[in-house]
Amino acid sequence: MVSEKKEEDASGPPIQSMQLGVYRVVTEASLPFNFREQWKRSAKLTPTVLRLVKDIYSSSPGLFCLYLLFVFWNNVVDSTLSLHLSGRVLAIIEEGLKAGRPDGPALFQAVALRMIGLALSAAVEWCMDHIYERLAQRSDTRVQQFVLQCKLATDLTGVQANISSNHIHERLPFQVFYYLLQGVLYSMGAVTQLGYVIRLVRSTGHGPAFTLICIAHPILQSTLQRVLWSKPHIVEADNPHFLRKSGLRELSDAKYRQDIITGDIVAYVIQEFRRAVNLLGDTDISSPHDQYSRQSGYSSHLVTKLAVELPMLYYAVNSILNPTAFSLSTIATLHQSETLLSYTFQSAFSFIQYGAHRVAGVQALYDLGNVAHEMKDGDLPYPPLDSRHEQGMPFELKNVSFSYPGTTAKALNDITLSIKPGQLVVVVGSNGSGKSTIVKLLTRLYDATSGCILIDGQDIKSYRIPDLRQATATLTQDHHLYPLSLGENIGLGNPARVDDLEMIREAARQGGAEDMIAKLADGLGTVLERPRGLQWSNLEEGEKEGNEQLKAAVEKMKKEADVSGGERQRLVASRTFMRFTSNTVKLVCVDEPSSSLDPQAEWQLFNNLRQVREGKTMIFVTHRFGHLTKHADVILCMKEGAIIESGTHEELLELGGEYCKMFNIQAKAFD
Repeated sequence: MVSEKKEEDASGPPIQSMQLGVYRVVTEASLPFNFREQWKRSAKLTPTVLRLVKDIYSSSPGLFCLYLLFVFWNNVVDSTLSLHLSGRVLAIIEEGLKAGRPDGPALFQAVALRMIGLALSAAVEWCMDHIYERLAQRSDTRVQQFVLQCKLATDLTGVQANISSNHIHERLPFQVFYYLLQGVLYSMGAVTQLGYVIRLVRSTGHGPAFTLICIAHPILQSTLQRVLWSKPHIVEADNPHFLRKSGLRELSDAKYRQDIITGDIVAYVIQEFRRAVNLLGDTDISSPHDQYSRQSGYSSHLVTKLAVELPMLYYAVNSILNPTAFSLSTIATLHQSETLLSYTFQSAFSFIQYGAHRVAGVQALYDLGNVAHEMKDGDLPYPPLDSRHEQGMPFELKNVSFSYPGTTAKALNDITLSIKPGQLVVVVGSNGSGKSTIVKLLTRLYDATSGCILIDGQDIKSYRIPDLRQATATLTQDHHLYPLSLGENIGLGNPARVDDLEMIREAARQGGAEDMIAKLADGLGTVLERPRGLQWSNLEEGEKEGNEQLKAAVEKMKKEADVSGGERQRLVASRTFMRFTSNTVKLVCVDEPSSSLDPQAEWQLFNNLRQVREGKTMIFVTHRFGHLTKHADVILCMKEGAIIESGTHEELLELGGEYCKMFNIQAKAFD
């Protein structure tokens, strides 16, 4: 059942919503053809298409030109040449049959030319396939480099604003180029084939009517066939019974197995699945694209089918009215031409239509380079040339408030504080109190919504961001291991010394990862996180017999070293200690890095950090007070985005406020 509803949208063309089985489909409403609007749309796409062609050409000019040459031959020249050579062979055979004496030399020559044409065609296709993949890979690499550069140059706000860009596939630009090129060349091929048909028809005394009969099928198919892919659309499954059935089916996944078994809900899941199936009934759950195509109607389907047989009907009528109008070889050649012409017309239409609709995706990719970064770079170097603060980075926050992008709630509210160079500051408070947000502002991952942050008396925004990054080391619970060797994971704390194994080993010792690395077979060369999609197999998971050696090889490939969460935190901590070797760090921010560490490892980590605090301001965010707060120069106790208490450990205990309450709760828990 299909229901349609048009919706007006002032920002673009009207849209229509329809229900196809269990799916709600939203598309642009069908409007009468408007040449001016179509021209405007094409004009908007032209700059993107030109840039796309230029980029692919730049990736490999030689391969690009060769590929164009081969595709032109394959789509334009080869089809018409094949028709001509095949028709020539058939004509010689027919003349020989009529005369009762075949012309051997002429037939041999015609067949030889046809075979040479086939061999040339096969060679062109073989070369074209190989060049296609090489050119596509070079284009993909160029796109990967562009996307990598754009994403790594994007601040956190820019990343959040362009999160959809993560779904753009690197092959998309070349695919669009391929489809548009195929569409253009198929169009040229269609014109060439049509010219050949017209010449052949004229030679037999038939007018343009037969030519129109030959192209009736592709034209009718293109205009009458409903293809959802040919227009921008959105599909959403919104049938509640279908959604529930799909959700219950997902519970068979291995990750839910333990919860399902221990919760003793197997019978409930099966019962509810059957109930959802019964409620869904015979509602169509097939692909919405198939359902949309089936809405063409019987009459359109019948007309399109009959159009295929129009040339044959024409031959039959003429065989009765005018038996000498066509020879059998001419009929065979025209029939082959008509079939090829129909395919070429339809292919040209489909390729151009599909490529044109995907150009928007290429433009979205190019737009990655046009992200408006909210983090504006400053002009001042850091540390300032006249700076007297050699003990660390000083801060002053004046009436600082902050809300995360896309929210109105204040994560920080009117914060005013001063941090002296070289101080060890511990920030405590409950979850959501704003502790981590302060760190993100001090490291300039975000800018304050209001108020200002001063470093050495200058606004933090006036300093060059790369200089601030070099002067800062962070260790947080959000850090991850890179899909690189453990040596690089640690060494990238100081990229200039990433190959210094002695320095890396010392950083691993300080981070507590030395013993764990020693137990791994490949040591610092171990890769824990491999990119996905680099291993696969077509062996059946449940296959019990056969292919034992292949299965063993698969298991060997799948086998990877793994470490615990605490060991991963030690590796990340080692990267931070490696960063200290750059001798540029003036600020160290440590935000809950020890959630998976045991108390002994946590104490050792914090002790090692305190040992390297000389010349650095250190800010710790933590829930655990015992290891740090007694050593802090100042403790900031936060609640609901505000600093409610500040002072030393002894001062805050004597105050008997929020900090004292939290400290006593933890002390009782340990007792």
